Amino acid sequence: MWLSLLPWGFVLLGLLPLWLFPRQESIYPGMVFLVAALILASAASLYARAPLGPQVRLFWVLGLGVMSSVVAVAASRDLAQVPEDMAVMAAVASLLGACMFLLGLFFLLRREVPGLPTPRQMGFHHHDGVMPYAALQALAPSLESLSAVRPVTLLLLHTRSDQPGAELLQYLRQPDMVFQLKPGQFLIALQGSDLEGAQIVFRRIRQNLVIRAYGVLPLQGMSLQQALVQLQGELEHFYLTQH
Repeated sequence: MWLSLLPWGFVLLGLLPLWLFPRQESIYPGMVFLVAALILASAASLYARAPLGPQVRLFWVLGLGVMSSVVAVAASRDLAQVPEDMAVMAAVASLLGACMFLLGLFFLLRREVPGLPTPRQMGFHHHDGVMPYAALQALAPSLESLSAVRPVTLLLLHTRSDQPGAELLQYLRQPDMVFQLKPGQFLIALQGSDLEGAQIVFRRIRQNLVIRAYGVLPLQGMSLQQALVQLQGELEHFYLTQH
């Protein structure tokens, strides 16, 4: 609760000169800056309730809160006869707010790994835990972001055309995801597994299911679409060398 109220305290702090110095005759553009400060404070207050890690929430609320205070000082400067020294202090505070926001971004990317949204949250209904290709396209940005901070390895399997995808789930861990690209072709996104871990998963699957061909590739450093093209090329190369 206190975190959501903090930005409004910053706005009041920036508007304090209105009570300390004589008013200006003109209210433009001061009122525009005042509205902007209120919008920034509202955004910061909403960030306090966002589904983020505690450190990211704290620094983003502080960053936006300080920026709302800076804009409020700009409003006070145009609405009252504020000394120039106060404008200099506001400029320094704007740098502090930007640093706070960047620090929150640092924790988001390096310390607090963002979780993937569930298919239900994105409006997809999956059958027995296996998701369609449309869900893979929707989750592509999240998978690519996740691969920047945690290993994400893609395992493309070509099985028999009537292979139920649900049978693959029993050989995977809870965060791993299975997508059916077409009948008999499945893409498994292994979260937190490198190439060695993916080979272990593949051996476990091959011991129990018929696998005609497979490809494995880390997602890091490329887009999901590029990874799919490379994996499909590996399957085609396998079939060409077999015939």
